[in-house]
Amino acid sequence: MNFRRSDLLIIAFFVVVALFTFRLAELQLLQHKKYQAEVDKISTRKVTLPAERGKILDRNGIVLAWNSQYQVIRKNVTFFGTNTREKLLDVFSEEEDPKKVLRKLEVTGEVSLNLSPDKLYKARAIPEISIASKAARRYVQNPGISHVLGYVNTEGIPQRGIEKEYNHLLTGKPGERVTLVNSFGEEVFTKSEIPAQKGEDIQLTLDASLSQAIYDIFKSTGQLGTAIVMSNTGEVLAMVSYPSYDPNLFPRGISSKDWQQLRFDPQSPLLNRAVNPYSPGSVIKPFVSMVALKTGVSPDATLNCTGSYQFKDSKGHTLSIFRDWYLYGHGIVDLKKAITVSCNVYFYQLGLQLGIDTLSKYAHLWKIFDRTGIDLPAEMAGVFPDPEWKLKTYNQQWYPGDTILSSIGQGYVLATPLEIARLTEIIANRGQVFPPHFVNSETSSATIVKLSSKNWAVLVNAMEEAVTKKGHSPADEGTAYHAFLGFGHEVAGKTGTAETNSTPHSWFTGFSPVKKPQIIVTVFVENGGYGSTVAAPIARKIFDYYYNEHD
Repeated sequence: MNFRRSDLLIIAFFVVVALFTFRLAELQLLQHKKYQAEVDKISTRKVTLPAERGKILDRNGIVLAWNSQYQVIRKNVTFFGTNTREKLLDVFSEEEDPKKVLRKLEVTGEVSLNLSPDKLYKARAIPEISIASKAARRYVQNPGISHVLGYVNTEGIPQRGIEKEYNHLLTGKPGERVTLVNSFGEEVFTKSEIPAQKGEDIQLTLDASLSQAIYDIFKSTGQLGTAIVMSNTGEVLAMVSYPSYDPNLFPRGISSKDWQQLRFDPQSPLLNRAVNPYSPGSVIKPFVSMVALKTGVSPDATLNCTGSYQFKDSKGHTLSIFRDWYLYGHGIVDLKKAITVSCNVYFYQLGLQLGIDTLSKYAHLWKIFDRTGIDLPAEMAGVFPDPEWKLKTYNQQWYPGDTILSSIGQGYVLATPLEIARLTEIIANRGQVFPPHFVNSETSSATIVKLSSKNWAVLVNAMEEAVTKKGHSPADEGTAYHAFLGFGHEVAGKTGTAETNSTPHSWFTGFSPVKKPQIIVTVFVENGGYGSTVAAPIARKIFDYYYNEHD
């Protein structure tokens, strides 16, 4: 069969038309959604709407952390003329040094400020600059709460404290806006919008005024340390670490100079001393006493403290001499007096009698030196050593001298001030403990130490006399007597002086009132000196403030 050239052209034409029709049908019917999505993608713009972060409030409703708008001002020209400079100085007139702000804008090309509405209106009328509004986290000026609150960085990511612990509640849920844009990239119509959901506001158990007052007390002494005030139900009213830092440095971008200054400051202002372990000294003697009473040691058993204890071998040879803090000795001492006057010699021998295994057993059973589980990140744990721990940590065997030192909170023993506050809470509540916390939740108490009411009375009365007992000499006087002389409320407490390579750490921990406790106060002064003369007077001032505010 022969085809003419014209027939071939006609056939080719119809083939091309068929292919074109098929392709058109494929585009319009089969792949319509795909290409429509690409067109929509080109002509629409999705914008994430940031969620406002929830506020943080103290127990009295005082706002401690919130979101604040600020302006980023950038220059649009190389140099400002005289007239523009005068206008900018007027805009910056509410700043501490307007000329300094202007110089920074000219040199760096950008400044961040919180302009009043009036100044912002004037600034927008200056064509030589552009203004962008942004949101940043702001914190109340109260260094007594900085370690508790923590902060967020320039990206809004929490770094420490409550900001980090409760970020899942504070963050909220971002929204989304979809807009149509023209060929110039300009938004011409809002297609859809899902509003952002604000984060939850969080109310803390913290008392901002009390925290500020405690910080001022430490500042007046100039000594490093921390103080914790808790209710007997575990509510943390104050957790102050001195010195502190300004969290407002971080949300809008801390300068390299300020960051290096904070990091390498020898006083470690970024360190939260409340949850950091230190040698506790005699503030753990109530714990050793609890173990003794639990295991059946009679509180009436006595010994004669002559100012030192000679540790001897089985043949009677003196291997080492351990001295009391009072070199003249405390005379005849029972358990109650040993706590009141903080007799080391008594506890040297009590520790040996109980044995390190028994002490370690109850330390772990009662979780005295464990993390408290407080709702703050980065809490550290203390240490109550035993032979297994020493072998694992130092590859060394345990000696009786280690037991002797452990029984007075020296040697390898470490505790955080918060752990000591929890120990004090257990005693104040006669065996019950509520987990320390900043945000109230459904928590119940747990009885972790079971002693007879008679034995609790021995322990509590001894701690009360440590505050109230007047003696003829340090041999029979309460170690905190002078610090609390004339105080008008019941207080039971214990001082501690922990030897270090330099000046001793100073401790006091106590509760008030004695019969129906309301608050626990624990004070730690790093390398401060004697507990009776440094930490105890600070604690007295804290109790003073508390009762002045609540009477």
